[in-house]
Parts: sequence; structure tokens; C-alpha cells
Amino acid sequence: MVVKVAGLGRSFVGVTAYCLHDRREPGEPQPETDERVEWTDTRNLSTSRGERAAAVMAATALAAPELKRLAGGSPGGRKLEKPVCHYSLNWAKDETPDRQEMSRAVDESLKALGLERHQTLIVAHRDTEHRHVHVIVNRVDLESGRAAGLSKSKLRLSKWAEGYEQAQGRIRCEKRVTNNTRRSRGERVQDRVSLPTARYRRERMHPDREPRKTIPPGRDLEERRKVAWLRWQEDAMWRSWQERKLGELERRCGREWSEVYARQDQQRKQLADTWRGRWGRLRMWREGRRRLRELGAHLRGRPEALRRWQEDLERYHKRERAQLAKLHHKASGEIARPAGERYRESLRLPEKWASERVEFALRHPDMTKQMAESVLAQAREVGGEPEYQRQKQEQSAAEIAREKAKWAETVRQWEQAEADKAARAAEIARLLERQRIERDRGGGFER
Repeated sequence: MVVKVAGLGRSFVGVTAYCLHDRREPGEPQPETDERVEWTDTRNLSTSRGERAAAVMAATALAAPELKRLAGGSPGGRKLEKPVCHYSLNWAKDETPDRQEMSRAVDESLKALGLERHQTLIVAHRDTEHRHVHVIVNRVDLESGRAAGLSKSKLRLSKWAEGYEQAQGRIRCEKRVTNNTRRSRGERVQDRVSLPTARYRRERMHPDREPRKTIPPGRDLEERRKVAWLRWQEDAMWRSWQERKLGELERRCGREWSEVYARQDQQRKQLADTWRGRWGRLRMWREGRRRLRELGAHLRGRPEALRRWQEDLERYHKRERAQLAKLHHKASGEIARPAGERYRESLRLPEKWASERVEFALRHPDMTKQMAESVLAQAREVGGEPEYQRQKQEQSAAEIAREKAKWAETVRQWEQAEADKAARAAEIARLLERQRIERDRGGGFER
């Protein structure tokens, strides 16, 4: 007996479409035929039809809050995102269990998981050499409306499968018995043969990427620790550099936003002060190039005229804030771009020795000299001095020139940004000085 746990899912329709119809070929739609289905059965459902059972289970999962309320509990709580539990029971090729035996095994497995009172759809297939049955369970309890906890479900099913084989009189999986015995003694047993999910997804997302090179288990443990330490230290350098730059940008942005808001408040107050005097309103009408028919409204101090001035001022302030936000977003993108380029390059290129990765990190200009020398010394110790010298000699002059040009362009962009900032500060200072002089002369707001 082999139990395969497909895991938790979100859609009853999707999993039942797979189980109740023939296998779908890659790139083809889901077929409507059901030749591989031998028989179907249900538990705790009023129907035996597969499609209708899926709809009933989906409706029950959606009505979980109402079921909680009817049971006297609180209908609140976190929404259940994955109400579907799907696993399969597989017999050996030389075993030929009938429908009654397969149904009994399904009931025992449900009892081992504590799901015997939950809605269940059972589908038996005959498209393989071995007999197997799929079990689709609704995690939502019909009485309480709560979701069943399935922690350590694989271990519980493994113990049940071992007991099932013992009841049949023949142990077919000796390794499972050994692992369960070790677990009963408190030992930790892990599968070190299968490919980790994270590594599989990473390599599947980048088909051109070569498999990650790992140090064979026979290597010295101290050497593996050195390589792991180098990788961690390289990542720590990038994180510290990015955090330092982001901190500097945050402080600079805070100062600039404070200056903008203070200047805008001052301009609003200046507009209100200028509007109080008739000569100030007249000056605003003349310098604002308003229409002649608005002269009377300015002289009389009509509220609608003041409201138009305030709307114009708010539009000007909104454009100013939008421009400042755009500049800050661009600056943060320039800080995040090197880290993103490094990550994408590490995904495109095959995994190399830590000395080569540290060599890439050492070319970054913002790393301290002391930290760079320590990492370089450790890289030479791991990779070997002759190999390191050979790699340095093989670097072409064109690559070095490209690196220098790239760094020069980065320096030029930062200098240009600082120059633009200084120019903006000078322009703001000149504008404030002009406003102060006009205010001393009894003038108004200058648009």
C-alpha cells in the first residue's frame, strides 16, 4: 500500500474534473470522456454523482460561517482558503482488491485522519497496472463548520498503511517500517533523495540555467562551512549596502517633504493675508492676468474669486508634490536596481565557486576595503591562490573597460542628481527671497 498525498487545494471543481474524466494531454483541454473511471462513491453526501457532489462540497465550504453560527460558535475568524484535501491509495501490481476492500481501506484512512464525518468523494481508476483510488475530502465539518486540522497527515497515513500491510500478512515497504520505528524513538527522519520543491521551482522558472553545483557529501565539513560562510557574507554585504543607501534616501526624502509642506503652508497663508487688503486683491488680479469682468469680484472680495485662487494654488501644489514623488521613486529604483541585476545574473549563470561570486561582489564600489580584503582572503583559501591568479589574468581589457565605463556613468548620474538638487534649492531660495521682498512692500501672492 502506497499513500500519495496531493496536498490541499482551493477548487473542488478542478480536482473532480481531473478524477472524473480521462487524463488530459499537455496543451489539450480537459476531455469529457470517463473511460478510466471504474466506479465512484460518496460519504456523508445525499448524492452519488461526482459533479453534483463537488458542487455540494463547494457550497458547504462557502457556508462555513453560517454553520459556525448555527452551531453556537462565532462566525468570525480567518477565511478558509484551501478546503480541499486530496490523496490516493495505491495497491501493488500483484494485488487485486475488489470494490468492497477498497472502500474499507478508504474508510480506515479517513478514520486515521479524523475525517470520517466529513463529506467525501471516492473515485476508482483503472488506467494503470496497479489498482488505485482517489479520495477527495471537504475539510469543513458539517456540524461545527470548522476546518479539520491536517498537521502531520502524511505521518498518520504512513502509520496506517504500515498497519494495513501487517493486517494483510505481508510487509511490502520495509523502509517505511524502519522510518516509523525511528520516529517512534524520537529521531528525525527526512527524505534526502527527492528534489526540494524550492530548487525545482527555481530551475523550472529558468530552463536555461544549469543545475546548482553542490559540494559532494564526501568533502571535508570545514570546507563546506567556509563556502557557506562566504555566500552568507556576500549576501550580507549587499543587504547592508542597500539598507544604508535606503536609509540615506529616506532621511533626504523626509527633509525635502518637510520643506515642500512648509513652503506650501506659507504660500497658503500668504494668499489669505494678501486677500484681506483691497490693494492686495487688485495686485493679484493684475499679476494673475485675470479677465476684466473679474475685476469687480476682486475689488469686492467675493468668496468665489478667492476659491478660484485657492484651487489654482492647490493644483500647483499637487503638481509639485507629484514631481517630488517621481524623483524619489526614481532614486529608490536606482538603489534597488543593482541588487536586482545581481539576483537575475545569479539565476541565469550556473552556480560557481564562492571565490568567483565574491569576485563579482568585490567589484562593487561601495564595499569597505577591510571587508573586501577579508572576503578575498577567504576566497583564495577556498579556491586556491594559483586558480585565483589564473582567473585574474584571463580577464580581458574590454571587460575592465566596460566596468570602468559603467561606474563612470553611475558617478555621472549621481553628480547630475546632486546638481539638480542644488539648482532646485537655489531656485526655491530665490523664490522665497522675492516673496519676502514683495511682502515687505505690501505686495500679494505671485503665481
